[in-house]
Amino acid sequence: MATMRIALTGAAQPDGSAIARELDRHDVEVVPLDVGDSAQLAGTLSTVTHVVHARSLNEPGLAPAAYAEVNVHSTTTLLDACRQAELQQVVFLSTTETYGRRLPPWPVTESWVPRPVGPALQSRVAAERVARTYRRRVPLSILRPAPVIVNGEGSLMRVIRHFISRPRAALVGGGQAPVSVLAAADLGRAVWAMISQPEEAVDQVFHAASAHTTWRDLAVEACQLRGIEERFWNAPYGLARGLDACRLAGWVLPEPEGVDAYVTTTGSPHLIDDSRARVTLGYAPVLGVRAALAQALDVYRPSPNEEAGVEAPD
Repeated sequence: MATMRIALTGAAQPDGSAIARELDRHDVEVVPLDVGDSAQLAGTLSTVTHVVHARSLNEPGLAPAAYAEVNVHSTTTLLDACRQAELQQVVFLSTTETYGRRLPPWPVTESWVPRPVGPALQSRVAAERVARTYRRRVPLSILRPAPVIVNGEGSLMRVIRHFISRPRAALVGGGQAPVSVLAAADLGRAVWAMISQPEEAVDQVFHAASAHTTWRDLAVEACQLRGIEERFWNAPYGLARGLDACRLAGWVLPEPEGVDAYVTTTGSPHLIDDSRARVTLGYAPVLGVRAALAQALDVYRPSPNEEAGVEAPD
């Protein structure tokens, strides 16, 4: 008999689906949770031991009110209901993308100040702030994953698919800007590490990443996996920024649809430090960049070690 019964919001979304797959590997029961159904919400929370809140709205081009409704108001509704339930833990899923594009060239810790760009990420910062106000009333843990390589949407995958569709595209600064990424499977492992060690995770905030890489490596690996010859060329960072400031970057560096500020996104570092999760929770990613891309691009077959959750060698 399962010792845990976990309610999961966003189970139909790519991130939530990845979390569900990992939780299914353990002796737990996963129950999809619809925050918008008030009757089902109260009934489900009365029967579960944990909640993982992975639902978010990130689709570009919507009105700010739409993001606020899903990301902020739904979080408030869920946590209000959690206050009335006897739960062992609530895991709230945020993102390091809320740090914006002013990160230094070294990995940043969980104390870094958010500088979100655009209404979608601004609402996710607001949602996390709302969640933190409940820390004395619910056993809350917060996970901030690096940009996730997952078979779905999201700015990272839009850029990767852009590279595949345009193998002769320009790479800002030669694609040398470093970026931390997280495999979808490792997102699930990070959530499980938090759930399995509540004494260490409750009332704490953790980062999670699979690897540090560069935009060029992501572009080249993605093309190779698709059997496409890559011939990227270097767009000097200063030139790209100048064109962007003059609103001419799109003529030379066509932006992927749905990706804001392509020049600064791919020309700036986004490195995070997930050592607290590794040391405190024993979180250990299994997939490297190539395997994560292969999985997201539907050309991946897990090895026996990965199926068993054995950490890949460095």
